[in-house]
Amino acid sequence: MLCGTCGTSGTGTFCAACGARLSAVEPDPADTFWGDDEPTLAQQAAAPLPPAAPPESSWEDWLVTQQPASPPPSPGAAPFAQPTTGGPPGYGPPPPRGGGPGVLVAAAVVAGILLLTIGGGTAWWLTSRDDDPTVAVGASTSTSSTVTVTSTPGPPPPPPTTTTTTTVTTTSAPASAADQLADLRDESLGRLVTDDRWAVSLSAKQDGTRDERQLTSGGSHVFRLPDILELHRGIEVLYSGDASVYLLKAEDLGSTAGPEDDKIWMTIVDPGLLDSRDDAQTWCAGQFPWLDGDDLSNACYPRQLTTP
Repeated sequence: MLCGTCGTSGTGTFCAACGARLSAVEPDPADTFWGDDEPTLAQQAAAPLPPAAPPESSWEDWLVTQQPASPPPSPGAAPFAQPTTGGPPGYGPPPPRGGGPGVLVAAAVVAGILLLTIGGGTAWWLTSRDDDPTVAVGASTSTSSTVTVTSTPGPPPPPPTTTTTTTVTTTSAPASAADQLADLRDESLGRLVTDDRWAVSLSAKQDGTRDERQLTSGGSHVFRLPDILELHRGIEVLYSGDASVYLLKAEDLGSTAGPEDDKIWMTIVDPGLLDSRDDAQTWCAGQFPWLDGDDLSNACYPRQLTTP
């Protein structure tokens, strides 16, 4: 039950805080100023407590015994009554010394005013934030803008130019035997001196000549242009250290005469110091001692270096 005097809830007949009779009717919360925040007994200055009444005494008897014989002293000077053994339960500890009920009540009133002021200001601030459409001071705002750029399409770019580099490797065919013979002849004519000196011819053949006394490297008696070139290379390696070796055609020397002089390839060796035909024959006999007669003339024949 709720005490109608101090608002304290309790059980039994009397209020444990103030001693008033508890009423079964709940008071209207609107009649109480503090509500749940009302100061407790420890925060209020209590009046002098009456002496404990016997449990069996009636409420009216207890009230009669509490009537003072003289005017009550001031609230600040009233001593705190110590509970007795037979008093009603629920008495709290004595209030702090040096403070009376007036101080506590004033403090409670000031605290209530502060609470009301703070609560009202807070409510006003929250309401003003909801109702005010303006932006609060200090709030950051951002403005986004969209820029539309319109470009006029131009002509499409030309396609990329692809440069293809083609490397052509030309492999020349080996020079033919006829070409090599022609080159050797040109080189020989460039250094030949026709001053009527005597020299010897160690080979005189045209393409397809059959020589029964000589063999090619392949074992044939028929000499083709490659065989004539090979025979000349062999003679050049053998005598070029001690004599001058030339590759000429029969038409290049005036000491030869014949219908096919432009086709006959001759290898001429000039050892020097040959002043006559006899000197040339003697030199041939010394180079081919195992040959004589026509065999020697076929292998080594005297030629005079004269202009055609």
